[in-house]
Formats: sequence, structure tokens, C-alpha cells
Amino acid sequence: MLQPHVLHVSPRQRGNGLLRSIRNVPYEFSKIIPDYIMGPNRCALFLSIKYHNLHPNYIHRRISELKTDFDSRIILCLVDVEDNSNTLLFLNKLAVLNNMTLILTWSNEEAARYLETFKAFEAKDASLIQKKEQSNFNDRIIDILTSIRSVNKTDSAQLMSQSGSFKSLVSASMDEISLCPGIGEKKVRRLHDAFNKPFSSAVKRRRRKESQHLETVGVGKK
Repeated sequence: MLQPHVLHVSPRQRGNGLLRSIRNVPYEFSKIIPDYIMGPNRCALFLSIKYHNLHPNYIHRRISELKTDFDSRIILCLVDVEDNSNTLLFLNKLAVLNNMTLILTWSNEEAARYLETFKAFEAKDASLIQKKEQSNFNDRIIDILTSIRSVNKTDSAQLMSQSGSFKSLVSASMDEISLCPGIGEKKVRRLHDAFNKPFSSAVKRRRRKESQHLETVGVGKK
């Protein structure tokens, strides 16, 4: 029975330099198939590029030993050679084909931090990094406006105060937006573009063609 509060390490990892850098979570050696088990459904295989170049079949055997166990399966790769582009491309493809995630590290200390972080946050859900949903209308409007580059919360409050409603703001011309205190030329253009430019490039092309057609018709009538 594996203890839930520790990072479990395979005996084959004895002598791995990264173990000296694991200080923030307890770890113990256990008879396990992966190199590391960070949680009930999380595991990692450690691989250095230098070792892989010497033993190219090793990682294939280790992955096959995992079978379909574990939901989160990681290849923790130490990049310890200069000429590594072809090897990394191969390992990335191998990880994708075997439902694994390739994580690159450039030192034992960095590799240790990854293992510690996975272990420390094993009981945390995605809400920790998810954006908080705004609960009222004004907060939602501010959230929308501040998503436009360089527009801050103060600008958003000024814009809403000046226009009176979000509908009026969205339909405002560049001249009308520029009347708002603190809103310079760049912000005016970015706000107007955000409210009026089409999201789809196909729509943009269609509108351009329609505009060109109208101009052609207008010239013909003259």
C-alpha cells in the first residue's frame, strides 16, 4: 500500500542527481513500475537525452511497461546535450502517440521542482488557476473592456460613465470615444476596432467585397 503523503520513487532512480534537490516534499523508495508516482493517477518516467542517445530502446520498453495505467503520464526529460533538436522531435512524437506529456528540464534542480509541484498540488483542482467568474453586470463589463489591450479598470469606469450604457459605448464613433477623459488615440482606435472589426477573416473579406461592389455601383451611376 503506497503512502499518500509522499513522493514514491523507484529504486532504479537511486543515484539520480535530482533526488538531492527534492527538499519540499517527503519521498521514499518503493517497488513501482514508473520512476516516480506523484499521486494516485500521476506518474513520471525520467530520461536524459544523453542516456537516450546511448540506449534508444530504453524509453520504448519503459512506456510499454506502463500499459494504460495512470491518467497523467509524464516523460520528464533532462536536456543535457547541445545537439538535441532531432531527439526532442522524436520524443515529442513518441509522447503524443502514447498519451503522455513531455516536460523538458535543463537541470536536476528544475526537474526536482516539477516533481515537487506535481506532488504538492495533487489534491488541488483546476479552480486554483481558473479565472474567477464575475458575479455582477458592472464587473462583467469591466472584465470585457480590460481584455482590450492597454485599457485598464479606470478607463473602463470612465467609458461607462461617459456613454451611460454598454450599448451606447459599442455603437459610439471614434470621435465620441475620444471625448472620454484619459482615453488617448491608441486606446480609441483599439476600442473602436474591438467593437466593429469582424471576428472572422471570411466575414472581413465578404464585407470588403460588398464595399467594393457598392463603390463600383456608385461610380457607374455617376
